[in-house]
Amino acid sequence: MTNRDNFYKFISGIFLIVAIVFIVLYFNKSPVLPEIEQKALMFGVLNSWGENLYNSSEYLFSVDVYNFGYDEAKNVELECSIYVGDSEGNLVSDSPVTIVTENVGNIASTSYKYGEPSAPKNFIKEGNNPVALCSVKSCENCEILNGRIPDLDY
Repeated sequence: MTNRDNFYKFISGIFLIVAIVFIVLYFNKSPVLPEIEQKALMFGVLNSWGENLYNSSEYLFSVDVYNFGYDEAKNVELECSIYVGDSEGNLVSDSPVTIVTENVGNIASTSYKYGEPSAPKNFIKEGNNPVALCSVKSCENCEILNGRIPDLDY
């Protein structure tokens, strides 16, 4: 046997060992990163509001509800609050004078839904310049983004 034959046997042995190591690692691999829990990411914002044209004793709220997550949000509940405001639209008090909630049901992943809660008018409590705010109050299998992002806290 020559040195050249020994060299080829040595190289073949190294390739065999490397191939066995790769095969063992491939079939015994475990996840390096833990799985990320999928949640619905919910955000609700008041689009518009005003007096009901067919019933002047109540307000109607137009609320856009977004699911930015990759999982369905279940039993989504909206909350709209009416506050006393000044003539420039600023809040006079941090305590709402009227609170109304509405269940809008389930919202599919990466989708949008429209809600239309209503609330009775109360001029004595609200004053001449009421201010309304709406957001997602609760839901199952979700994270509510209202309040989490300060600039988006409506």
